[in-house]
Amino acid sequence: MSTSAVPSSTAYGRPPAPVVGIGVKVGIALVVTLIVALMFSTGSPLTASVPLIWLVLLYLIAALPLRWHLFALIFAGSVADASSIELPSGGIWYPPLYGLRVLLFENLNKVVPIEALRFSFVDLFYVSLLLIAAIRAGMKIRVDTRHRQSSTLALDALLVVSLLTVLALEVYGIGFRGGDFKQSLWQFRQIIWLPIVIWLFSYAMRGARDFQTGINVMIVAACIKIVPAVKFFFGVARPLQFEPATLTSHYDSVLFVVAFMALVIRLLHNVNLKNWMMLLGVGGWIMLGIVLNNRRLAFVGLGVGLALAIIILRGPVKASLKKFFIIASPLIFVYCTVGQNKTQTIFKPARQIMSVFKQDDRSSGTRDIENFNLIWTLKPHKVLGAGWGHEYVELVRADDISQHFAQYRFIAHNSILWLWTVGGLVGFTVIWMQIVIGIFFARRAYLFARSSLERDTASMALVMLAVYMMQAWGDMGVMGLNSTLTAGIAIAIAAKLAVTTGAFPARLPLLSIKHATPPVQTTVRWPVVS
Repeated sequence: MSTSAVPSSTAYGRPPAPVVGIGVKVGIALVVTLIVALMFSTGSPLTASVPLIWLVLLYLIAALPLRWHLFALIFAGSVADASSIELPSGGIWYPPLYGLRVLLFENLNKVVPIEALRFSFVDLFYVSLLLIAAIRAGMKIRVDTRHRQSSTLALDALLVVSLLTVLALEVYGIGFRGGDFKQSLWQFRQIIWLPIVIWLFSYAMRGARDFQTGINVMIVAACIKIVPAVKFFFGVARPLQFEPATLTSHYDSVLFVVAFMALVIRLLHNVNLKNWMMLLGVGGWIMLGIVLNNRRLAFVGLGVGLALAIIILRGPVKASLKKFFIIASPLIFVYCTVGQNKTQTIFKPARQIMSVFKQDDRSSGTRDIENFNLIWTLKPHKVLGAGWGHEYVELVRADDISQHFAQYRFIAHNSILWLWTVGGLVGFTVIWMQIVIGIFFARRAYLFARSSLERDTASMALVMLAVYMMQAWGDMGVMGLNSTLTAGIAIAIAAKLAVTTGAFPARLPLLSIKHATPPVQTTVRWPVVS
């Protein structure tokens, strides 16, 4: 006999309806009251909606998978990223989203009048993601771990060692060698975040498809960022017969080249009408942005990326490309030779390509002087470096840029030589090993890939790291958010893919190498056309 006259919902095979807790009801009531009060006191619907907007943002941060937060950072950072000392076209014009750049990358004490806020919104964002990941792990919330592919402990161990090395160089440079603490924070801001960004992407991304989503975000961001640059060039500069030296920052070279190469690599591994149309349409738009931006490193990155993608390629597509370049090489030679001294926009690529080989311009000369000074600075500190917080020795002085960049001796254009002066042989090797092991994983994963998606992903990761190194050697490549996110997502997916394809074990004993060689049965035959 039933103990209740009212049948429960479980009697019909349905769970009882959820009951909203009293705390949630009180919270909703308080928010509604606050919105109504603000509406009557200010008369502004926008001001009144601020609490609701913050609640929505907090909910999204708490509920969405971390990969979407990282994709949002890729998008926002890509459309707004610029050097803190560099204004497009020498400050003649400001991009529409330049204010977003200030909000994201400048110290918050320049936005909020609190001197203690000596960190940027991006720094705060990284810390928030780490905190969310820790809370979800402690509460066993699987929103980020469901269907996630494993990474390798070898990478995780290296990330910890790299992070500790950056901190040790801070203690060494400031505590033992009397460096400038404030300048040191500016020096290693992006470098100390790189291993953390790699780990965040490794934790948040489930596999190759999430990586391709991140690449699509970069493509969209590149297309959007080119719009105001093209509008300014053709709508303002051309009518005034003024040709700006550049239109966006140096760090956009990484974004534009990565976006364009993603379309090329997809076509190389899947030759179909859709990928052809994407390359001709979207790729043509991105190439227009690269040409108008007029950065030599972008053309170098394109050349290196394209050569690398073709070298590792297998199948009939590679043979066809060889024939094409053999036939087209005389035309390319004539174009570069004729266009190296032409001023028309169509010959910009030719001028930049030939300038790489000639190296007789003032910019190349000043970089040679700076490289000489960096090598001279390294000589007394070959093994351990000088640590953070120190300037490089300016034995030979080039152009005086102190009015535009007073701290130029704390961060050199050649990031690789500069990092060597900071960390010496030991420190530089540990920090740069993240890039080296990423390249190793990407190449191994490409050899063991089982599908066109995996080959596309491994090839793209390899090209992204090559572009990162080109930018690092040429112009402060390690200091930009675009560069950090590019290297971070590439290394993270390369390690995941190496484990997924059997190219590298997830757990590698530190004192044994007997499991380092992947099993023979993981090797697959390459299809003629994917």
